[in-house]
Amino acid sequence: MRNVQLHFRTLLLVLVPAGLPLTAKQCPADERVVFDLIRTHCVDCHNPTKSSGDLDLQTLSTQGLRSFDVNREAWERVVAKMTTGEMPPPEVTGPSGSEVVHATKWLKAEFLRQDRAIQPQAGRVTVRRLNRAEYTNTVRDLLGVNIRPAEDFPPDQSAFGFDNISDALRLSPVLMEKYLNAAERVITTALFGPKEHKPSVTHYPLPVRINLRRGTQSVPQDLPNYDLTGLSTVHAAHVVHHFPVEAEYDFRIVLNGHRPTQSEPAHPALFIDGVCTKEFEIDATDLEGQVVETRLRVTAGEHLLSATYLKMYHGLPPNFHGPEPSKRPPGPLLTGGDRLNEQDIEILRKLGTTIKTDMSVETRIDNRFESIDIGGPFNQQTAASPAALKRVYVYGSVEHGHTAKCARVILTDFASRAFRRPAATEEVDRFLRLFKLVEHQGDSFEKAIATALQAILVSPHFLFRIEHDRKPSDGRSFMPVSDYELASRLSYFIWSSMPDTKLLQSAADSSLRRPDILEAQVRRMLRDPKSRALVENFAGQWLQFRNIDIVRPDPEQFATFEESLRHSMKRETARFLEEIIREDRSVLEILNADYTFVDERLARFYGFEGIHGPGYQRVDVSNTRRGGGILSHGSILTLTSYSTRTSPVLRGKWILETLLNDPPPPPPPSVPALDESKVGKSVSLRQELEEHRNNPTCAGCHARLDPLGFSLEHFNAIGEWRDLDGKEPVDASGTLPSGLTFQGHAQLKQILMDDRDSFVDGLAEKLLIYALGRGLQRHDRPALAKISESLPAADYRFSELVLGIVNSLPFQMRNVAEQNTADGPPTGETSP
Repeated sequence: MRNVQLHFRTLLLVLVPAGLPLTAKQCPADERVVFDLIRTHCVDCHNPTKSSGDLDLQTLSTQGLRSFDVNREAWERVVAKMTTGEMPPPEVTGPSGSEVVHATKWLKAEFLRQDRAIQPQAGRVTVRRLNRAEYTNTVRDLLGVNIRPAEDFPPDQSAFGFDNISDALRLSPVLMEKYLNAAERVITTALFGPKEHKPSVTHYPLPVRINLRRGTQSVPQDLPNYDLTGLSTVHAAHVVHHFPVEAEYDFRIVLNGHRPTQSEPAHPALFIDGVCTKEFEIDATDLEGQVVETRLRVTAGEHLLSATYLKMYHGLPPNFHGPEPSKRPPGPLLTGGDRLNEQDIEILRKLGTTIKTDMSVETRIDNRFESIDIGGPFNQQTAASPAALKRVYVYGSVEHGHTAKCARVILTDFASRAFRRPAATEEVDRFLRLFKLVEHQGDSFEKAIATALQAILVSPHFLFRIEHDRKPSDGRSFMPVSDYELASRLSYFIWSSMPDTKLLQSAADSSLRRPDILEAQVRRMLRDPKSRALVENFAGQWLQFRNIDIVRPDPEQFATFEESLRHSMKRETARFLEEIIREDRSVLEILNADYTFVDERLARFYGFEGIHGPGYQRVDVSNTRRGGGILSHGSILTLTSYSTRTSPVLRGKWILETLLNDPPPPPPPSVPALDESKVGKSVSLRQELEEHRNNPTCAGCHARLDPLGFSLEHFNAIGEWRDLDGKEPVDASGTLPSGLTFQGHAQLKQILMDDRDSFVDGLAEKLLIYALGRGLQRHDRPALAKISESLPAADYRFSELVLGIVNSLPFQMRNVAEQNTADGPPTGETSP
């Protein structure tokens, strides 16, 4: 549903007396006011001949009141353009402000009347395949194995902004083959332990840092707060590596660079996930080709590996104008001040530095790294996990043998959990026949059970979320989904995984639909660590911050951007959103929180003091120039920039599309691109964009996009604060089509907060799409409006948004297909 555009409420406050409610009684008597305005000001451009913007208002105006319903989308565009001041264009004499308000008020009231008159419908979701994230999480919770069985599956197709949309999740022959292989790997790992991997070597060549290539690296001006780990210096190197199993791995780091003969030995170090695991000492002057090696045990999964040099500035004297020893951070002696005395200068010269005339310091130590090699695994754990065995062998045990009765109990339990509902007797019989066939051929009980379990994991009832039609009552066209289907809807919405025991028990005893039980289950699930799936799979796609993994800023211009910073930026946004979900905070904090979460690496990048170590700490940013909220996150600012410069257009488009749910149309193919050769040389980026807007074809969209993007110009292309763009002061001012002006991102955030309904409506719409696994239709509008309208009374808390969706008609019900209305409940299930 397209929302009322930016600042509609603000415009009404200016033009209409305060407190005047938007009701049909206070709108014009009929539609003639709208048609008169259209005929007077719009049809010269929007007619069958000209049809500017693919909009023929002359024809629509001849259709009478019916047009507002039949051509709803077109009239919503009219409301949007008029309320934001985009139409009519400046060169055309437009209606007065009061005429705009009267017309748009009547249209909105008419839209509301239409929505209330819509016949309630629940909609239908086609049979939905588990996507890659859901498959991995479901296997984890079903068997307790922490592997990535879906890592080589083909990418899931997206629709409506998400990769869990039923109509886009097809099953190809290639994917079916992958499912067969994954089922074998998963069951083998659970019952017999991880497959022993043949050791191999992964080679990571490391880029030469640009500023090191130039031969100098500035010593930190604030030496007492110097990064003792060295992880945030340009000497450090970072790679992300996936370790397939828990085992020992060899790490081989090739060094490069030189150090002065009078300085201390070099101290390269290896960090894993921000924690120092091994420190070395190299006394050579020429580090080129020097190698350090170690073997360490690492858990399975993805880890951030960092190589750095410790004690780069070790040896500064105690009287180096530093703080009291008790106030210094732990680590080597590092003190310093704004000015250097003669003793300081002598010590620094011995360390291989040069002293510039302004008394600042530079070092000639250009230590760096050539490559990191990772070999393994060695001495891996090959025994099956006791927790995994316990989840399978629910009757009997491996040590004490099994009977035929054990097999039926094991297969019934496993199939019921895998299918997210009680498995029917005839279903279990089929898997039991397969078990007996394998056992009859001479294989062990465990091998036979493994074969039957693999068959369950390639069953459509596991791979797909199948919902069944039931006979409608009272002539209705929709019926409640079963309690088990509701449990699955809940778990895959909040956890991207299967229902747990508590949820299935509530479905089994038919208590799940009780309002108090349902609310308690939702709140429990939101507090569970598995609710992080909402951050990874919903917010990661809605806000697009997971795309930072593929962003590649230009190393010539942004040498400080490396894998450690990328990792910290992404984790900041994820941790921030986890706080809102787990602590049930207001969704408006996404726009205007006064806090964020940073580790030492990101804190130094942002200029925050007092943060040490790899852990993420909550910091108050209310009094910082950066401020809080998603607009100031480095992840968002980086992914909405080009590799070499900021992009007000990309950033403005992101705000419109993501925060206001009002994506601009794609640019017409004839629009010329910006002249990049002039930007930053003969003209500024702002001047080039203003010239671009002189093209009438571009003016309409760019009048909305550019001002929003300009508000973020104090942040460069990797989100670092700047006051200058080249040699020119940053101009972060903007004027919106409505006439509102602002200076910088802080004032824009306040405008967005004043127009919070646009943000809240858009968020509710996106989360409902994600929860249902389908796009929304006209009949979903009343449910969506009800969800949004309930939030202010609950202080916009996230749980209220989720509960509104969970209690909505489309989430709890399902339209019944005509050809299936006479069918009874499927085998193994009961009617709700």
